[in-house]
Amino acid sequence: MDIGYTVWTWMLSEFGRGDHPSEQAEANFEQGLKEVSHLGYKKLENFNFIVPVYENCPEKLKELLAKYDLTLVNLYHTYYEDDLDAWLRLGERTCKLLQACGAKHLNVQGNIWHDEPMVRSINTSSLDMYVKAFSRMGEISQEYGIQTCLHPHSNTSMFHEDEIDYFLEHSQNVALTMDTAHTTLAGMDAERAFDKYGEYIRYVHLKDLDPNPNAHPEWPMKRFCALGQGSVDFKGVIRSLKKHGYDGTLCVEVDYPLVCNYETAQYSRNYIRDVLGM
Repeated sequence: MDIGYTVWTWMLSEFGRGDHPSEQAEANFEQGLKEVSHLGYKKLENFNFIVPVYENCPEKLKELLAKYDLTLVNLYHTYYEDDLDAWLRLGERTCKLLQACGAKHLNVQGNIWHDEPMVRSINTSSLDMYVKAFSRMGEISQEYGIQTCLHPHSNTSMFHEDEIDYFLEHSQNVALTMDTAHTTLAGMDAERAFDKYGEYIRYVHLKDLDPNPNAHPEWPMKRFCALGQGSVDFKGVIRSLKKHGYDGTLCVEVDYPLVCNYETAQYSRNYIRDVLGM
């Protein structure tokens, strides 16, 4: 297993810009590469808002990755929209860039809701829509040698165990990206969940979770934190992954850095080295 980092938090200003990223996009992206490389991370993930920047010049992206001794392994296909055809077209553009860089994974997830209730019961109609959309994306991505992976995510229709089970039973061409913090926030024991879904896991997000259930009731994902600052059983997760023969990337992702992106990435890297021995 190798260790990666996702640098989208260096590029928050790029969200929602579609084909019109800001002039600062490349500078923000390179700053993220520089910092995670300095900390010893070797693999890289990002959101696909870098696609409009580099899809017509993939060699430029590959040169930038080589400059910082990083390998791109995954792009997060931004949240599914109601216009399925447009979403699939952007997904295919993302796959082309991934293929050009030798990457193998594409993350997908459901649309996030921001209104109450934050926690909702299973919605099979919504799940059926995602089964159709993501199975089609998986079919397209396979043409480029890319594995589409569902990322179960808080405040979406695919978050809790019964929702994941339903999706896996009915979908095709889609594996799993399991996230330690989202799994724990959903009420699952991380090691047990990684055990249960071991045959489907092709990619992993590592982040910790504040154990205080009353913290940030307005937005539970603000409980996410750097590795070692919460209560996730990472040793159990690694034990499960080894049992199932997982030999892919463990990608650290922290949505809300406590101080700054660099400090959070450094704290997590130290934990992986000093506590997990990796």
